[in-house]
Amino acid sequence: MSARISKKEIDGKSGLSAIKCLCGAVILVVPNVKAMSEAIESHVSKHSQKVKDPIEAQTEAERVRDDLITKILEKAS
Repeated sequence: MSARISKKEIDGKSGLSAIKCLCGAVILVVPNVKAMSEAIESHVSKHSQKVKDPIEAQTEAERVRDDLITKILEKAS
């Protein structure tokens, strides 16, 4: 399930907080660690499924996960 979010909403002008993946996908930030973890892992899974080689898929998953977690922590600070 994916929802379209306007640039205005991404920029925080609507009161919603979001992060943007390297691929351009937008993930809403919610104040629930478990829900955020599930959202990140779901998105990471989509990235790794696109890579055929298992080692490269793991590398891609770690790269995307680290990027998204970093963006979440930057939003929180």
